[in-house]
Amino acid sequence: MTPIKRRRFLQFSGSVLASAGLSVFHHQYSDRFVSTTEYKPRKLALLVGINQYHDSDRVTDLQGCITDVELQRQLLIHRYGFHPQDILTLTNEQATRHGILQGFEKHLIGQAQPADVVVFHFSGQGVHLADSDCGVAHCFTSSLVPFDSTVNSDGSVSDITQATLWLLMAALKTENVTFVLDTNYAGWGRSETLPAASGSPVQPRVSAEEKAYQQQCLAQLGLSPAEFIHLSRTGIPKGVLIAAAGNNQFASELPFSDFHAGVFTYLMTQHLWQQTGNERVESAIANITRSVVQVSTTDQVPELTVKPNSGNQQQPAYFLKQQTPPAEAVITQVEGDWVELWLGGLQPNILPVFANGSVLAIVDQASQEQGLVQLESRQGLVGKGKVLAASPHAVEPGALLQERVRGIPKNLTLRIGLDSSLGKDKTTAEQALQGIKGIEVLPLQLAEVDYILSRMTTYRQQELASSLEATLPAVGSIGLFSPAYKLIPDSFGTQYETIQEAVTRLRAKLKSLLAVRLVKLALNGNSSRLNVAANLTLEGDEQAVISEAVTVRGASSNLTSNKVTSAEVSNTVPTLNPGTSVQFHLTNNEPCELYCSILVISSEAEIVVLFPHQWTATNDVMRVEAQQTLRVPEVGKDNFRFFTQGPPGVLELLMIASSKPLGNTLRALREIASRQGTRSGPIISYEPGDLIVSLLDDLDTKERGNSNIHSLDLTQLAVMSISLEVI
Repeated sequence: MTPIKRRRFLQFSGSVLASAGLSVFHHQYSDRFVSTTEYKPRKLALLVGINQYHDSDRVTDLQGCITDVELQRQLLIHRYGFHPQDILTLTNEQATRHGILQGFEKHLIGQAQPADVVVFHFSGQGVHLADSDCGVAHCFTSSLVPFDSTVNSDGSVSDITQATLWLLMAALKTENVTFVLDTNYAGWGRSETLPAASGSPVQPRVSAEEKAYQQQCLAQLGLSPAEFIHLSRTGIPKGVLIAAAGNNQFASELPFSDFHAGVFTYLMTQHLWQQTGNERVESAIANITRSVVQVSTTDQVPELTVKPNSGNQQQPAYFLKQQTPPAEAVITQVEGDWVELWLGGLQPNILPVFANGSVLAIVDQASQEQGLVQLESRQGLVGKGKVLAASPHAVEPGALLQERVRGIPKNLTLRIGLDSSLGKDKTTAEQALQGIKGIEVLPLQLAEVDYILSRMTTYRQQELASSLEATLPAVGSIGLFSPAYKLIPDSFGTQYETIQEAVTRLRAKLKSLLAVRLVKLALNGNSSRLNVAANLTLEGDEQAVISEAVTVRGASSNLTSNKVTSAEVSNTVPTLNPGTSVQFHLTNNEPCELYCSILVISSEAEIVVLFPHQWTATNDVMRVEAQQTLRVPEVGKDNFRFFTQGPPGVLELLMIASSKPLGNTLRALREIASRQGTRSGPIISYEPGDLIVSLLDDLDTKERGNSNIHSLDLTQLAVMSISLEVI
C-alpha cells in the first residue's frame, strides 16, 4: 500500500458527513443548563499530536505534530489562563484509538459543564475511507489516524471518522467548543469522489468497530441513524471548527529555524500571542490565512466553520476574552538570574535571526515594564536568558515578555535551496552560489530557506498557468521560486541557459533579495512603542483609504482592535489597477520630532525611495514634527506623482520612523541621487545592500557592546508595512 506522504483529513459524506449544527441538541442541552453563580467555569483541552505511527507501511511519519501540541499548550496556559492539569496531552504511542476516545469521553465530556470552555486539537495523519452507508456509489468519508491504526484482515480500519467527531462534539454540555484540525482535507463538508491524490489505489473502509461505537453514541444521545444523518447535514452541533486547509487541499508542515511544525498551527498560535483586544475569530482566521498562503507549499487556505445561526464567528478565539497583554515570550523556569523562555510569540521570520543579545522586557498586566532579560541562547522555540534588571517578584514562571531590543546579525545570509529539477547540475549550482558573498545553500525539506533555485518544469508551468504572469518562463529555464513555489518575477532566463550563466545573471537579483530580507527583518508594527500611523489613499481623496497600518502597542490608546477591513474578511491584500494614483500619509503622534523614510519594494525586489526626495535640502529633510502628518507626494508642492504600474504583482510599502537622525542613510541616498543625476523626486536603488546597511547603522543603538549585531531599540523605532497588489 502506498504510504501517505502528507497530512490528510478527507471531506465528509453520507452517514459520516459533518458540516453542521444541531438545533435539536441545543434545545435538549438548554434544559440542562445550571446556574453559574456558584460555579467558576473551567477551561479544558485535549491536545493530540502524532509524529510516529505504529504501522509505517500504511502512513508516513511526520515531524511537526508534537511541536504543534506544545505550541497550543503553551498558548492556552500562558495566554488564555488554562490550568496545566486541565490540559490532557496525547502524543505518539499515547494517542491510540482507545486513548483518544477515552480522553475525549473522560476529560472533556465527563467534566465539561455548560459554561466551560473546551478545546480539541489534532495534528497528524488522516485517510479516505470507503463508506457503505452513504446511500450512493463511490462514497468516501475521512478519518483521523490514531497511532495504532492498521488495516484489518477484512480491509477495514478502525480510525476515528468525522461522524464520530461530530457525535463527540454533540455530547459536550457546553456550547463554547473549539476544534482545531491541522491535517489535510480538514475542511468540514462532504464528497462522493476522492481527491486527485488519493493515497492508494484501493481505499480501506470504515470498520465494524467504528460503526458500533457510533451506534453507542447515537443511543446515548437519543438519536436514530436517520435523525443523525439529517441533523449532521445542517452543520456542526457546537461552537466552531478551525481547519488548516479546505476540502480539496493539503496542509503542510515545514522546517522553521531548527524545528518542524504545522504551518497553520504555528502561525495561528503566534498570531494569538500577538492578539490585541478581543479580536473576532473570523478576523483572526482571515489574518492568519494571509500569512499561511504566503508560506505554505500546498496552497492551503484555512477555513472557519461555525454552528449555524449561532453568531459564533463574532466570538473571540476559544470563546475567551483577552486574558493577558500581547507578548513575544513567557518565562517557563527560573534559576537565579537565569530564565528559560518560550518564544512562541515571535514572528517566524524573526526567530532564526533573533540573535543572542536581543533584549525582552518583562511586563505586568498593564504592559508596563518590570524588568529586562537578555537572550543568551536558543534551541528551537526555547531560549535561555539572563535577567539584567527586574522589580521584586517580577521574575517568575508565567511572566510575559515583550520585545525591547531586536538583535539582527550583521553577517545575515540569503538562504537558497536547490530543487531536484536541477538534477546533476545541483553540485555546480551549489559551488557557484557559495561564491557569492552573503549566499548560503541549505538542503530543502531539512532547513528553512528564503528562495528555491529551480528549473521550470512542465508540472510547475501548468500550476502557474492561471497566475498573473503575462508570459510564463519556458520549460527548462532556470530561476527562483519562493518556498511556497510562487514565481519570483524577472528571475528566469532563456531555455538553453547553463547553470553557471544563470547564477551569474542572478547575482544582482540575489543581492537585492538579501537587502530586502535585511530591511524587512526590522518590521515591528506589532511591537514598536512609538506612536505612529500610516495609510495609503487615492490621490486627492484622503477619505478613500486603501489600506492602513498602526504601531499596535505605541498607539494602543487609539486602537480599534476589533476593526476588520474588507481585505481582512476576504483574505486578500488590496488590489489596484495599473495607473492608479495614490498618496501616502505618515502621522507622528509622538510629542517629539521623528525622522522618517518611505520605501517601496517591487515584486522584482527593486527598492524605490519615495521619501526623502529633496536631495539638495538641509539635513532636516527627513524630519516630521510632533503631531504632524507627512504626505507623499504632496499635491501642488512635489514635482512627481506616484502611480501603480506593472508588471502584475505585490508591492510592499515600508514606512520607517526613528527618534534618532538618519544621517548615514541620507548620505547614502544623496550619493545614489547624485549618480542618477536627480535633484528631487523618487530614486531607485538598483543595488540596495549598502543603503540598507547604512539605514541599520543609523537605527543601531550600540548600547549592548555586541559588535556582531544591529541592536534595534523598539522604543525608538517603528517600521510598518502596507502591501497592495497590482492586477
